[in-house]
Amino acid sequence: MKKNLAIFVSDDFFSKYSYKKLKKKYNLFPFSLKKSKIFDSFVLKDADLNLLLKFFDKNKIEFIFFAGKVNQNIVFSNLHVSVKNLLEEIEYFKPEKIMKKIAQFLEKNGLNILHQNEVFKEEIAEEKVYTYPLNEKEVKDVKFGFSVLKDIIKHNIGQSIIVKNGMILGIEGVEGTDEFIKRIGKYCEDFVFIKGCSDKKDTRFDLPIIGIKTIRNLIRTRSKVIAVKATKTIILNKEKVIEECLKNKIKLVGIR
Repeated sequence: MKKNLAIFVSDDFFSKYSYKKLKKKYNLFPFSLKKSKIFDSFVLKDADLNLLLKFFDKNKIEFIFFAGKVNQNIVFSNLHVSVKNLLEEIEYFKPEKIMKKIAQFLEKNGLNILHQNEVFKEEIAEEKVYTYPLNEKEVKDVKFGFSVLKDIIKHNIGQSIIVKNGMILGIEGVEGTDEFIKRIGKYCEDFVFIKGCSDKKDTRFDLPIIGIKTIRNLIRTRSKVIAVKATKTIILNKEKVIEECLKNKIKLVGIR
């Protein structure tokens, strides 16, 4: 018998992909922070946590999965007092600290949060060459890029970085991966795109993700190398991504 799972969604591909995957195993109850164009979701007005608990109780929810995206500036919005009180316990508004605090609140109330790397076992990047091996110059750029990204991640500043010939061309900001690639593509081509996270990343939410849209944006910028953090990056539609990379001579590798 299927168990009940509440899935946090937004109008993006990852939410749709997650919903389709999870509905095979669970009875799904989507919820969101605003009215969705894709899902018939319960709207959590002003992030009211008391309202959320009532929603869980009414639908006998046992499990939760976080798929949707939340704009970082939500912490400065007109939030409900229940979540404001929770945020007051956090010294700095770092996204992961906020999510950990909310997760702690939910688990304290008897909910189980599914880990993204467990739900997406088949899609998690492995340590391997998926398409073509890197040349010596590209290996140097990848190593350098990951070393810089490791320092940046400590400060919760994006999960992607772009490098060319030992030069950092850009760091992902609030615009997200696809817009970041387009931004750098205006000034440069044939660069190395790197995506990753900390080894200590909480796998319950916000793991790095690439998909077919990411690949197509890289094709438009004539980029030829994608390096992702192995065991911590989700490759959506992995077979299609690999096929598209092979077709366009893009080197896709998973790096520890």
